Amino acid sequence: MKSNISIFAILLFTVCFMSCSDFLDIDPLDSFTEENVFTDPALAEAYVNQRYMSLRNHFGPELRVNDRIVYQASMRFISDECMNNFDWASSWRFNRGEVTPDQIGTYDIWKEYFTAIKDCNIFFESINLEGNTGLQQRLTGEIAFLRAYFYAELVNRYGGVPVIEKVFGLDDDMMVPRNSYEECVTFIVQELDKAAELLPVNYADTELGRATKGAALALKSRILLYAASPQWNTSDDRNKWEAAANAAKALIDLNEAGYELDPDYKGLFLNHKSNEIIFQRLYNTEFSHNFDWENSPNGFPGWNATCPIQGLVDAYEMEDGSMPSPDLYKTDNPWEGREPRFYASIVCDGQIFRGREMEFWVSSKEGGMNGTDSEYGPEGWNTSKTRYAIRKFMNESLANPWLDKCTQPFIYIRLGEVYLNYAEAMFHLGDEATARKYINLIRERARGGKANVLPDITATGNALLEKIHHERRIELAFEEHRYFDVRRWKIAEQTENEPAVKIQILRDDDTGKKTYSFDIVQERKFLLQHYLMPIPRSEILKNSLLEQNPFYN
Repeated sequence: MKSNISIFAILLFTVCFMSCSDFLDIDPLDSFTEENVFTDPALAEAYVNQRYMSLRNHFGPELRVNDRIVYQASMRFISDECMNNFDWASSWRFNRGEVTPDQIGTYDIWKEYFTAIKDCNIFFESINLEGNTGLQQRLTGEIAFLRAYFYAELVNRYGGVPVIEKVFGLDDDMMVPRNSYEECVTFIVQELDKAAELLPVNYADTELGRATKGAALALKSRILLYAASPQWNTSDDRNKWEAAANAAKALIDLNEAGYELDPDYKGLFLNHKSNEIIFQRLYNTEFSHNFDWENSPNGFPGWNATCPIQGLVDAYEMEDGSMPSPDLYKTDNPWEGREPRFYASIVCDGQIFRGREMEFWVSSKEGGMNGTDSEYGPEGWNTSKTRYAIRKFMNESLANPWLDKCTQPFIYIRLGEVYLNYAEAMFHLGDEATARKYINLIRERARGGKANVLPDITATGNALLEKIHHERRIELAFEEHRYFDVRRWKIAEQTENEPAVKIQILRDDDTGKKTYSFDIVQERKFLLQHYLMPIPRSEILKNSLLEQNPFYN
């Protein structure tokens, strides 16, 4: 079984207390000392299990932080993929370019993830499982991986952050400066190398919630690709691209892990046993989420939380590899003939979704009949602001809104991403043939068995780099990558200054003919400071050695 982050970690923590030989003889639960926890195998394992719960997932909207329920801060909402229907986590503030060190909302992970890092440091300073070296090594590998993941998420948002490897005492000087971005990347890579050495390739099916060697190698691939990209590699240092390529290839060559592209692009996001998944969080009917109902169109009824914008819709190629023409919107079905991933990712008017035809249209006549999923239908206040909805990740077999439980996994890392990482790195090393090979493997899977769809990419030079960027945008849509990709490529000043556009659909009551037009639904603004998030002012005030990111003062 591939590494799975399980939502059952809290339950496992409780169960582990009962795994001792005689749980009636243990100390009362409120009297466990640090020595108790880190010298007892069951308690130490339970402590590690609980650390996985600090990793955010982005199914949203609910996230528990410091015993408070807050709206999930999904990165897709603040990218050129979509907008949130209700300004969850103040995402519209980011889109309008109004974020400040005082107004970050729950997109701020600084305190949350440094608290998680502190918990990892407690483990490193305390673990002492005498006589159980194998378990101690595995748990150490898991915590090394998790600490690296927390740091990677911080660095991707803020740039260099303080690297803290110890637990502060009451008398310690807690004023620490930021390490450089390069120092942070070096530390993260060292942690992942350590984790890869200590972690198994696979686990027995009875084990849940464990990072693997493959997870460590894949995360290393990601962080080194980011470090090699123009945002941070301003001199285009070839050594950085070689490091990124080697890291991706190490995962690809990990044959014993059994990773392979899932032939079913849509289905892989519903199948926690897919061989493409490298790292994920599991759910079941007891520990579930509401992604399907929060994101289904309002006619079901749902909330339409994720509203794809027109720019993403028209980024999907036609079956023959050409880009959609504006003239398509003069036809009866402007979304006909798109490549298969479009229909696996986007819901548009006229498509069958959850067993019925979608109706985002409104009557062209005042007082006429309007579509079920329009602003004049049932639950009209929840209609999609762009008149599109998300299909990716959705389990369309669920039939009872807000009653059926959503159990699809949240995928943090999958093989498709690593293939794209490798293609990009190899392009920058001048090996265009290998770059084309791996991007075309992605496209081959995307065809869904249709031989005449999505022709192989044959481009060279800058045209090939544009194809690599484009393929990544489509293949990884809504998977929390686009926000970071446009920043590390240094193209956010173009992509994030484009307004979010919606489609308007008018239907003639007599003929049923539909006409299409476009309107701006949200003006967007991106400034130079937005290449990084601001460090919260509250953190700057607590630590005089912290320097704010550029242009936020």
